[in-house]
Amino acid sequence: MSRVPLVDLAAQEAEVAEEALAAVAEVVRGAEFVLGARVEAFERWLARECGVAHAVGVASGTDAIELGLRALGIGTGDAVVTPALSFVAAAEAIAATGARPVFCDVEVETMNASARTVDEAIRRARAAGLRVRAVVPVDLFGLCAPRRELAALAAREEVALVVDAAQALGARDDTGRPAGAAGDAGCISFFPTKNLGAWGDGGAVVTARDDVAARVRRLRAHGAVAPYRHAELGRNSRLDALQAAVLLAKSRRLPAWQASRARIASRYAAEFARLPLVLPHVPPAPAAPAWHAYVVRTPRRDALGAFLRDAGVETRVYYPVPLHRQECFRGLDEPTLPAAETICQTALAFPVFPAMSEAQQTHVLEQVTRFHG
Repeated sequence: MSRVPLVDLAAQEAEVAEEALAAVAEVVRGAEFVLGARVEAFERWLARECGVAHAVGVASGTDAIELGLRALGIGTGDAVVTPALSFVAAAEAIAATGARPVFCDVEVETMNASARTVDEAIRRARAAGLRVRAVVPVDLFGLCAPRRELAALAAREEVALVVDAAQALGARDDTGRPAGAAGDAGCISFFPTKNLGAWGDGGAVVTARDDVAARVRRLRAHGAVAPYRHAELGRNSRLDALQAAVLLAKSRRLPAWQASRARIASRYAAEFARLPLVLPHVPPAPAAPAWHAYVVRTPRRDALGAFLRDAGVETRVYYPVPLHRQECFRGLDEPTLPAAETICQTALAFPVFPAMSEAQQTHVLEQVTRFHG
């Protein structure tokens, strides 16, 4: 068996390359490269996919979080709660608005923030004199954070709810709604390795709120309300037409790709159930994960990763250092968050991608079983 990569982008892109290249050629012939009809068509598709009124394409998933927060008036002097177990993008975007990130712990079972962990962080922040104005939960690895309880908490505490759904396009939350649909804004990434990836970078803010959508559209284009008339300081964060064309071409395959990920995850779960591994949480219907990553936990994480590497199976550690212990946030002096810290020491991602063959899956299963032999 040859090497099994964590993600095989080349194999997946081969399925759609001809159609995507034809779409790119149409953009070139029309010479409409920034925003325009292709971006608008993609935004309409994404809004329908997420079950909301608006989708606004921006330059990246990180920009989507920052602009979503800014559209809700979050800025200097504010504090925003987000989980310590995540990629840096959400916390980085919070800091970019001028607000202070406040890190919450996660639940051991789901690896996501919950109303309990967010409430603890809000109370701690307010006791320290901080003005908490928003919560940014993260749909980690494609599993939606608990929307129902988080929405209730946000309403009770009168804070905005901006969901980092960068890894979760195609998932459904515990209310049955698509990832990104709940709250004041949802933020999507189209980084190439995401479940729907561009041929470069890209992102979007999805929202049911007319005012949020209008302000994100203004902020992404230098704060302009008309050509050369600027109501506020924005930035250059526009989704370009080439990426929109690629995403539209690939969007028709998203359901099949999602089904493939789910089948692989189901096979893993059935085979790994007898091994001493903590498997990913599978929520009851109507929730459904997107399976952006398949992350197990074991105290023997490093040994297992080394064994699989030698057997030709690529794995990855998500994430080796929790955000509240990162150098860039050292000055915040955040407390111990035990679940996040333990998960960072034990989590390991196995390969999962739509083009993964039966033989590749079998090789992963055999090698993981052999390690525990």
